[in-house]
Amino acid sequence: TLAEQWKADDMVTGAEAAGPYINFRINRTVLTRSVLQAVHATGSKYGWTNEGAGKRVIVEFSSPNIAKPFHAGHLRSTIIGNFIYKLHKAHGWDAISMNYLGDWGKQYGLLALGFERFGSEEELVADPIKHLFDVYVKVSAAASEEAERIKAMDAEAAAAAGPTIQDQARAYFKSMEDGDESALALWQRFRTLSIEKYKQIYARLGVHFDVYSGESQVGEGMSRAIQMLTDTGLLIEDKGAKLVDLTEHKLDKALVQKSDGTTLYLTRDIGAAIERYEKYNFDKIIYVVSSQQDHHLKQLFKTVELLGLPYADRFEHINYGLVNGMSTRRGTVVFLDDMLHESKEKMHDVMRANEAKYNDVVDPEHIADVLGMSAIVIQDMAARRIKNYTFDWGRILNFEGDTGPYLQYAHARLCSLERKAHVKVNPDADVSLLTEEVTCDIINQISLYPDILAASIKSLEPCTVVQYILKLSHSISSAWETIKVR
Repeated sequence: TLAEQWKADDMVTGAEAAGPYINFRINRTVLTRSVLQAVHATGSKYGWTNEGAGKRVIVEFSSPNIAKPFHAGHLRSTIIGNFIYKLHKAHGWDAISMNYLGDWGKQYGLLALGFERFGSEEELVADPIKHLFDVYVKVSAAASEEAERIKAMDAEAAAAAGPTIQDQARAYFKSMEDGDESALALWQRFRTLSIEKYKQIYARLGVHFDVYSGESQVGEGMSRAIQMLTDTGLLIEDKGAKLVDLTEHKLDKALVQKSDGTTLYLTRDIGAAIERYEKYNFDKIIYVVSSQQDHHLKQLFKTVELLGLPYADRFEHINYGLVNGMSTRRGTVVFLDDMLHESKEKMHDVMRANEAKYNDVVDPEHIADVLGMSAIVIQDMAARRIKNYTFDWGRILNFEGDTGPYLQYAHARLCSLERKAHVKVNPDADVSLLTEEVTCDIINQISLYPDILAASIKSLEPCTVVQYILKLSHSISSAWETIKVR
């Protein structure tokens, strides 16, 4: 039998058949020593591999639209994308984190007109994301009201009314496309100020982007994409518009150019894909975008495949579900910054409830912020990403149960033990003394971490790591109750 053929070693001392299974006998002392020495030697890189060595991956995530709400959907993309980016780095990939901003289009003509009417230099500098959104809402409302007034006019009066706000917006954006310096200077200022504000928000979440790209950065790739679609016979015309017929693949007809010659998201995405491969020579590119965009990404990937591009099989879409019930004291959350501030304030309230312990906390504002971030991140990553979930402040800010604050508490307690012990970890300690059941359970859990990372790179599911950490924390919590530490 296979069990009889097994050759024992120091770690696995024997094997025996048990029906269709084989049971292995493990030398507990050797296993414990091996695991603890590996952790001590590699530190925070325990479980890392070189599996992706020599390979490059681009992870595109977050990707907010300038002058539009930076909302909970972007938060999910940011958290999940950052996990996938760091996971690839842990497996030796040359990983590039990319933020593809929605920073181009007719709406910027509308925004420029709106800023001229409703803008405030002081408010722009203080909070560009919020102020540009407010301006956009006001000018959009003005354009809608104007359209209703013109609709009620007769043809002669409507013609005499002159260019509408929307007409002026189109003309302004046309001047941007034609390279008008003053128009581009204002747009560039909006973009730069917004990115600086985004960076502040990302820093709170521990997120860094290697590249800030955007629709505006796609150059001749768009015209090349149109030409390639034409040359391959994929492009068809319908009333002056140009589209790709993907009905054979159950993906409908995909519009790539309007009858007035303006391009759409799909065109820019194809152009961006071409330019990215030529610049970065990636082995894989991952788009972290909500499930609402499943159809668009399928159209993009299928079009790239039909173009015969040799890297068409390197595209991957990682989707996720929606967040329900996201609200603050001020009402429905629109901006991510508001949500992060709310999490900090709510956690601060929880901390203040225990006055004695609160008075001992150094820099409670910072601690509340970190705990609030942890609460939001763990709530988001605790279940499979495709699942919708309901946001519940009461549950996620709890120090008990499977929450971010609970994990922070478990970690802080261990750090306190290490700090008060005044003893350095000895990798050569006599581990044969670690015979308690709870101790063995912790060692077993730690030994599984490399396997958890290996499984995660295949599924790209954050919950795999989060559930593992929660289980490990539960094991440690049990040890506190049964093992006396002096």
